[in-house]
Amino acid sequence: MTRTFKDDLERNLRDQEFAKRFGAARAKSNFAITLAEARRELNLTQQQLAAKLGVSQSYVAKLEGGEANPTLERIGSLLAILGLSLTTDTTTLSPYPDTLPRETVSPKMATKV
Repeated sequence: MTRTFKDDLERNLRDQEFAKRFGAARAKSNFAITLAEARRELNLTQQQLAAKLGVSQSYVAKLEGGEANPTLERIGSLLAILGLSLTTDTTTLSPYPDTLPRETVSPKMATKV
């Protein structure tokens, strides 16, 4: 039997420490994708978004690259400046992408990540 990446990931997700790290990384990447999509939908460059948010362009790049680790409070305030709010849902932690579409900025921007 040939092992696949997904098989290994499913096995690794049974380990609590691995699952915690995987869940954190997935949350950061989901926010990064959402922020980048929102910025593009608003037709803003990273520099324009940074000016609007009162942060540096490099911080916006880190947020969109999943490198920053903002608090929920910081996420809420950044999105509010753009007239947006964070909505959340939960799904089973698995190696497969979430199966339900997530609204990002508007219904026309609904995406699966």
